[in-house]
Order: sequence, then C-alpha cells, then structure tokens
Amino acid sequence: MFSILLLAAMAPLAHAECDDVASLIESAEQAVIEARYDAAGATLRQAEAALACAAVPVPGLLARMWLAEGTRAYMTGDEKVARLAFAAAARVAPDVWVDSYGPQVKQIYGAAAQHDGGTGSVRIHPNPEGWSTTLDGATVTFPVDASSGLHVVQVGRSAEKTEYAEVFFLPRDDTYFILTGLEDTPIVSVADATPTEPTEPQPLDAQPLPDPDTGGGYDSPILLVVGGAAAAVAGGAAIAALSQNGTMEDTTITLDGLESAYARQRAFGFTSYGAMGVAAASLGVHFALSF
Repeated sequence: MFSILLLAAMAPLAHAECDDVASLIESAEQAVIEARYDAAGATLRQAEAALACAAVPVPGLLARMWLAEGTRAYMTGDEKVARLAFAAAARVAPDVWVDSYGPQVKQIYGAAAQHDGGTGSVRIHPNPEGWSTTLDGATVTFPVDASSGLHVVQVGRSAEKTEYAEVFFLPRDDTYFILTGLEDTPIVSVADATPTEPTEPQPLDAQPLPDPDTGGGYDSPILLVVGGAAAAVAGGAAIAALSQNGTMEDTTITLDGLESAYARQRAFGFTSYGAMGVAAASLGVHFALSF
C-alpha cells in the first residue's frame, strides 16, 4: 500500500528558538529520574524544538532523548508511546542506556528493541541540491526507506546549522511526505559562480505629452465662431421661411404673389438646412480636436 501522509504525529519544528539540545536532554533525564514527569515532558519538547536550529546531533544523543521519553511515558502509564520511543532509541544507538532508569524499564526497552515494525518511505520537498539532509542524525539522500517508528528529519544549508526539523512517526508500508517550506535554492560555491556583464539601461523613447491646459494643443476659436454664426443663420432662415406661410394664406394675394412667397420660403428653407450643416460640422471638428 502506498499513501502520502501530510500531517505529522508531532508538529514540525521549524523556526524554533535555538537552545542547547544536549543540556536540555540532560535536564530531561534528571527530571525523569526524580519522577518530575511533567517537567521532563516539557523539557523534551524544548529539545525537539531546538533540533530545528542546532547542529545535527550524534545518534547517541537522540537515543538518550528517546530513552527519557520512553521512560517518562512508561512511568505515566502510556506503554504504547514507551515502546515506540524505546524502539527508536535502540535503532539509532543500541549501546546507549541510562542505568538510573532501573531494571524494570530496561526490560520493557529490551522487548521494544526486538520488535520488527516493517518499513516505510520518507520524502521531503523541496529537496535542494547541496543542502544537508539527515535522518536520525545520519546524512541521507531523500527519498529514503526507513524502519517504521519514530524518526527525526533535519534540513539545513550545513550540518552545523539546521533550518528545519521534524519529529514524526513513519507507519509501516506508507510514505511520509515532509513539506519543509524552505526555498528550493541550490547552494553554489563562489568559485562556481559565473559573473554576468552588467547591462546599461536603455533610454525610453520620448513621447510628446499634450498640454493639459489646451486640451491636447488645439486652442483656435475659428471653428467655434464659424459654427456659431452658421447656427444663427440657420435659425434666422428658418424663421423667415415660416413667415411665408402667413403671406401664402392671405386671401387677397395674387397668383404671382403666391408663387413669389413660395419661392422665398424654399430659398429660406435651403439656406436654413445648409447653415445647420455648416454649424454641425464646424462644432464637431472643434470638439474633436480639443480632446
């Protein structure tokens, strides 16, 4: 079965405040020996968080961390977590043990060390070229197959300064996919870097801007005057044309007078229409050039 697990059994440890891992584990061991189990648990969480910024620890130090976790869990009645922690300690450094934990706890530890939980696969993303990537304190290349159980992954630009760490549980026959959130930037040495020739900035083509006070640069009133005059002529001619209606309705007018009035009406009408056309054209051109 192949599946991708995106949620950790324990939270990612990136961006933690950097404390001394060895000192914290030593304090946790002392708290367990003195049966101060709540204090031991809090100190162990601090140690796990410090893995995200400290140098990669030796496997023996991780084994001591998981031995303290396993003993604390067993003494508080959580035998499942105790077995997982003891199995992880035995896997990374089987020769490490703290005699002060007592023979009963060591018996549980021995049984957990013999348990075969199968294997799974661990992947990280991004997986930047040249970075330090470790699993349980050992340098590995991801993806990697590993025993089912508790593990710690650390990623950093060097083994002396980790930038991301996560303690997690790897299930049997599954793939644990770790999203570190780190930039996928390969590390390149100064000797390998190829300088590039600086390029001079190219000037932009200068484009003339319109004068905001003159509406694009056109300020002649000629077309406006022509249009206004033509509109006035059109109005006067229309009035004169209408006035001929009264003349033609006069019952005393002769036939010659009627024809003369009709001719004048037509002339005034044509004049009005023509002037209206000139006015419209002049005003339209003026406003078009102004915007």
